Amino acid sequence: MGITVYAYAVDPSTSTVTGFGNSIESVTEELREVRAEIALEDGYEAPTSEVYAFDLYRPDLDQILSVLSGDAELGDLILRNKRIVATVSADTA
Repeated sequence: MGITVYAYAVDPSTSTVTGFGNSIESVTEELREVRAEIALEDGYEAPTSEVYAFDLYRPDLDQILSVLSGDAELGDLILRNKRIVATVSADTA
């Protein structure tokens, strides 16, 4: 059984999942700060962003070796059951 971790995508259609944390509150706050920075510096209103929950599993030796060999990404191996748990938009920021 894994533990739950959270992350966000500023623009789910184009950006990668970043900003990992162990609480939905800290990840959501970081996402709001990133969105505000984008609006201020780039003059761009990001579309609705998504906060995800993942089940994080401990990698086994074969998975670690695959990552070290460049054959796999660690996140692809240890993060499972991605689900949307919150959205953040200009209205909710």
